[in-house]
Amino acid sequence: MTISTSNYTVSTNEPLNHARILWDMMTGTVSGDGTNPAYAANDYTSQRWELAPGSNNWTLVAAADVSIDCVFIAAHNLSGKTVTISTAATVGGGHTTRATISPTDNSTIAVFFNNAGVLYTVREVRVNVNDGTDIAIGIIRAGAALQMPIPIYGGHRPLNLNRVTEAQQQFSETGQWLGRIIKRRAVTTSYDWEYLTTAWYDTYFEPFAKTLPLQPFCIAGNPSKITTDVGFVWTDRDVEPVNMGIKAYRSVSLGVTGYY
Repeated sequence: MTISTSNYTVSTNEPLNHARILWDMMTGTVSGDGTNPAYAANDYTSQRWELAPGSNNWTLVAAADVSIDCVFIAAHNLSGKTVTISTAATVGGGHTTRATISPTDNSTIAVFFNNAGVLYTVREVRVNVNDGTDIAIGIIRAGAALQMPIPIYGGHRPLNLNRVTEAQQQFSETGQWLGRIIKRRAVTTSYDWEYLTTAWYDTYFEPFAKTLPLQPFCIAGNPSKITTDVGFVWTDRDVEPVNMGIKAYRSVSLGVTGYY
């Protein structure tokens, strides 16, 4: 698991033990080295940008200015490589490095950065991999993350430690066990928040909720403390907020399944 927050200043933002949800993704024109770089911008984890040997760049150019503070990378095998994320304020302009990371495994990467607490306004996001030999990447996402105003308390199951394995047993005609075939592997958990004010929910969470369950999203449940709780995930149902009966507070639960 790789979470980078060294270039992120909290300032007036929510603390980094509060969840970040990237759902309103930066979109635009994709270019890059290797084969099918546009695949890293779609939602299909099985369709991947295949890099070439040597240094490789992947660039996303927006049609207009975009505010961002994070980049997520999932469905990859970047362990042992060096990944540099940079941005440019103008199309074709010089890029400024925002983070350099060295993943130690192939789980979802989350990189957070800002300008002394303020979002960057950019037109381009670039991801560089120092050596693309035998590397493929399925998901690259950038944007401004929704910041939850309430932390997740005890009892939460970290996403990447809660695996789901669907297997099919194999038997011979005489009933001898021949082994099993793995049909699917995933990770799963539920995020639960209480004491969300109705005003905050209606303004910030409801626009996100309206995209569900049709759109996947990226989440970091507790970037500062739980590094095993980051993923590119989806849900199979609409969220159901509940009025708590205490002042104007609501609670909401979000069950997700993620890429493994």
